[in-house]
Amino acid sequence: MENNINNMDIKDFRGVMGNFIAGVTVVTLPGDPPHGITVNSFTSVSLEPTLISICLDHNSEAYKRLKEGMNDTFCINILAADQKWIGEYFANMGEAEENPFEESITKVLPTGSLYFENSIAYVDCSLYDNVEEGDHTVYMGKVKDAKLLRSEAEVLTYFRGKWGSV
Repeated sequence: MENNINNMDIKDFRGVMGNFIAGVTVVTLPGDPPHGITVNSFTSVSLEPTLISICLDHNSEAYKRLKEGMNDTFCINILAADQKWIGEYFANMGEAEENPFEESITKVLPTGSLYFENSIAYVDCSLYDNVEEGDHTVYMGKVKDAKLLRSEAEVLTYFRGKWGSV
């Protein structure tokens, strides 16, 4: 696939970006049923006000839910290495025996958002702003709550197309 603006091959660009090690998160959205998506484009934006950002593909269900106003809250779960199966499940990369939401491993926050109790940490947010560019939208969340749950656990990572940990 060729990008006509700068004549750069998209495959080459993806290869370059794959050399940036990223932590793995699952963003959960409340609802009936709840929804989750694996995201590695997560970062802090501001301390005052306390803001974070995530990037969502326009083909994703999470994007549709936020765009159509079905959700105005979401929770970022920073995954531990032993939660790789959850990351794979929500990235549609693996076959889990059970839906993580159907397990007894989720807890509900006052905002209605869900977090996985064995995650490294969670960051619960309300939708603050968004910037739609190309095939993704950058969503900014205003942090309502954040908690470190397992400081001793190894963090799940993704690097050069492979899962890892640090």
